[in-house]
Amino acid sequence: MVFDWFVWLYAWFFQPFVEYDFMRRALVACLAIGLACGPIGTILVLRRMSLAGDAIAHAVLPGAAVGFIFFGLSLPAMTIVA
Repeated sequence: MVFDWFVWLYAWFFQPFVEYDFMRRALVACLAIGLACGPIGTILVLRRMSLAGDAIAHAVLPGAAVGFIFFGLSLPAMTIVA
């Protein structure tokens, strides 16, 4: 019974990261974003600039959408337009 639990746990949580390369890259990207956003958010809150980060994030979104509409999934083009 315990062995079935470990097989289920492996199949649902670890196998995609072992099997697929894009899942490993997504995991690394999420970890990097998570590690970077914590200190940046703390600095913004301590400087009483927490709404500035919110404004920047919402200002980038339409630019990324316009870049996607004109250039498709080209990351450099969406970065320049945003």
